[in-house]
Amino acid sequence: MPYLLLGIDDTDWEGGGCTTYVMYSFIKYLVNEGRIDKVIGLPRLTRLNPYIPFKTRGNASLSVILSIDDEGEAEDYVETMKDLIDNMVKPTGKTSPGIAYVVLNDVSKINPRLTWFYEKAIRDVVTMDLARRVAERVGAKLIGGRGIIGALASLGFTPRDATFEFTSYRAEDTERPIIDPYDVKLWDEVTGPFTFLNIDGEHVLIEPHGPDPVLFGVRGDSPYHVLAMGNYLANKYGAVGWILYVTNQGTGEHRSHASSIVPYRYADITGVIVSLVFDEHGHAYLTLDNGVKAIVYRHLGISKDLSKCIGCLVQVWGGVKPDDELSIYVEGIRVLHDRYVEIRNPKCPICGGPMESVGRSGLLRCKRCGFEDKIPRVFEPRNQWFYAKPRKSEYRHLMKPGERIGLEGLALYMPKPSLWVY
Repeated sequence: MPYLLLGIDDTDWEGGGCTTYVMYSFIKYLVNEGRIDKVIGLPRLTRLNPYIPFKTRGNASLSVILSIDDEGEAEDYVETMKDLIDNMVKPTGKTSPGIAYVVLNDVSKINPRLTWFYEKAIRDVVTMDLARRVAERVGAKLIGGRGIIGALASLGFTPRDATFEFTSYRAEDTERPIIDPYDVKLWDEVTGPFTFLNIDGEHVLIEPHGPDPVLFGVRGDSPYHVLAMGNYLANKYGAVGWILYVTNQGTGEHRSHASSIVPYRYADITGVIVSLVFDEHGHAYLTLDNGVKAIVYRHLGISKDLSKCIGCLVQVWGGVKPDDELSIYVEGIRVLHDRYVEIRNPKCPICGGPMESVGRSGLLRCKRCGFEDKIPRVFEPRNQWFYAKPRKSEYRHLMKPGERIGLEGLALYMPKPSLWVY
């Protein structure tokens, strides 16, 4: 049986819209037509390189796998998606919608070049020309503008790790309701650690603040936990509909071990801090012994620790942005070796009292009992180890939260819920 892989991207604009809502509308069309059983697995939400300067608001592309009878049916679905985009999207400013699709006989055998393109799109800068060349190689077809890049990349999403997102929607002509932090705290406690990044203190993290139709999104490693939390909140806050996506959010897939500093790419650098300057806002500007510069925003909360760490060997990772010079915008930092060592006098071996130096002789004398001898001094490392990551409200979509450690890959073994769209 042939299958259609259908991807879209870049359908939101400055004043509204959302690519996830376009995909949701397509899925609802299938529901209304009695074709929802055509959907294989769950629709896929793929976040792309967070450091691309011309990214869309959420930097997300969407794709879905459909079972089809023939290529004629595939073209019908593509035309339906095209009509939805034409009717729902206002192509203003830099909005440039794109569609990518390919027909395969075996969805378990995605062309490796398509997977390579997905991996490149989440870590690097990708041109439309490259997208067209890859599409030609893998037999995919492209329609539209710059969105073809993300749309094609989403087709290559073959997860080694994945999470879920329950995305609910509001009517676009209604005022966004304010979600009570108490509700989120309660469900965060009940569903953790199988949901993540729900709330930070009193700051609700699951709700957007833009003009898009998304009411909220609950993310986690278990579809059943995000469905439980999402359903309660959707009912309480008047969602007009919701859908469950499988996604690369929170997987850290954008991280690489590249040691080169290239604009808009990810970098992972090890070096010794040789210079540290804080600006009036509390942001730290580091220079390593290999010449690499890094900016540590104050939200990492490590200013006091960093101020004591000149000379420490550190690992720094993040995205490279061109300012006056190329700098790493730090996502995380950890100390690998602390150079500071405290030298102190030992305790008296006779009475345990404090000892003091006696001139240049090298002798130490006990202040309590008067014992004197050449006793070696004690070398004590400071052991200023720390691992710093942003506070919850500052996480980017792809960054892996600490509560996910040990749950990687769980989503790949979770069966598809029977009710995953409403």
